[in-house]
Amino acid sequence: MKIRNRITLWITGAGLLAGLLFSIVISYEMIEQPYELLDGELDSQAHTLLAGFTTQGNTLVPQADRAMLDSLGRLYWLKIYNKHHQVVFASALTQYADLPLKQKYGGYNVSATIPREAASLEQDDSNDVTFRVRVFSIPIGGEEYLVQIARPMEKLQEEIYDLIISIAVGLVLFAVALIVFGYLAAGRILKPIADINILAREISEKTLDKRIPLGNNQDELHALSSSLNQMFDRLQYSFQRQKEFIANASHELKTPIAMQRLFFGEALQRNDLPSDFTPRLAVQSNILLRMDRLVKNLLDLSELELKKTFTPISVDLTRLITTILYEFQDLIQTVGIHLSVDLDDTVTLPGDEDKLRRMFINLVDNAIKYNKQENGEIRVVLKKKKEQAVIEISNTGEVIPVSEHDKVFDQFYRVEKSRSSTFGGSGLGLTIVKRIVELHHGRIEIISECDQGTRIQIILPLKSKILSL
Repeated sequence: MKIRNRITLWITGAGLLAGLLFSIVISYEMIEQPYELLDGELDSQAHTLLAGFTTQGNTLVPQADRAMLDSLGRLYWLKIYNKHHQVVFASALTQYADLPLKQKYGGYNVSATIPREAASLEQDDSNDVTFRVRVFSIPIGGEEYLVQIARPMEKLQEEIYDLIISIAVGLVLFAVALIVFGYLAAGRILKPIADINILAREISEKTLDKRIPLGNNQDELHALSSSLNQMFDRLQYSFQRQKEFIANASHELKTPIAMQRLFFGEALQRNDLPSDFTPRLAVQSNILLRMDRLVKNLLDLSELELKKTFTPISVDLTRLITTILYEFQDLIQTVGIHLSVDLDDTVTLPGDEDKLRRMFINLVDNAIKYNKQENGEIRVVLKKKKEQAVIEISNTGEVIPVSEHDKVFDQFYRVEKSRSSTFGGSGLGLTIVKRIVELHHGRIEIISECDQGTRIQIILPLKSKILSL
């Protein structure tokens, strides 16, 4: 689950819990308060009703003026019991319902069924009526009488029911509002982290000079951004030292390798060597030649990675490609490859001619190496499209799997591990090509089609601008 959803759930849960507790407290108070008022009213009316009685001996009898007693008797359910729990008085409402007698502290509710035709007590269609009942022990004329008084409270029950429904609906709406608010609040809280994540993704090996901007607030996000920037500083320093080490080591290897090649060249010219030693010497010479090429490629790659900018000059791509193909003409004819060329006239762009030459040499060299053994083909296309130069070099070699397209530009990567020994490559050719393309603000991709070989497409901008990486 995403952190944003978790924060939303936590905010919603905490808000709902607080709202639920608050609603319970408010509901309890709002429900209990009418009951307390009703209990107080029953207490008061019970004493008022009893004021209309007198005692004759041990008997409780109504006074001569029964107007108040009859009037209140139609509103209140009333029974009076003597000490033997015998009913000595019952109001008019008692004929419609018999309410149980519970001698307990406080009031209690009792439901009874009274037809609407018998007595209109605001009951609903089910004819059910809820009574609030109180029981008192009241002394009258030296005798203790038990008074049971009740009043219908249908309106109060309906109001309590409506209150509960309103609170439930309010809680649902409150939950929806909390979810929306929590989601928006979580998004706002996490937005700086999302911005940091986006910036961190943009920072790669080639853009280690970028840094995450620090906000004005000295909070946890500020500390996180600062820590990430310090990490990028260390990474940039390490990468720079690594590149400098490779460049320095490759440069230092040039002289001893050149001396070794000179020694092997002179040794192979001698005629006094044992017959079985000369082939072994030739093999070692070829190994040294491969090492020399690897060192030169490492030097070229280190130079390209360390150099961030260059001063562009106008380069005629049509003439440059024509010259390179002419230099490879003898080799192409020797291996029996058919070459087809489709070049637009005079396509120029601002760039570094030496690096572009190296790029085309590597591509043509690969197209020859990894072509068919017989009846192979190489096609070179240069087209000017709007403000871009589109270069395509294709051959009829083995198809490169789609999953390998991005990896072939990695250093020392080969689709087939056996290619190193078969063709003598260093695995840096396409890495150098991609770096040169990036240095010219272009892009490169590989297109492999079944039974049609592999095509490398390069797109370079023709507009003049400061070239930097």
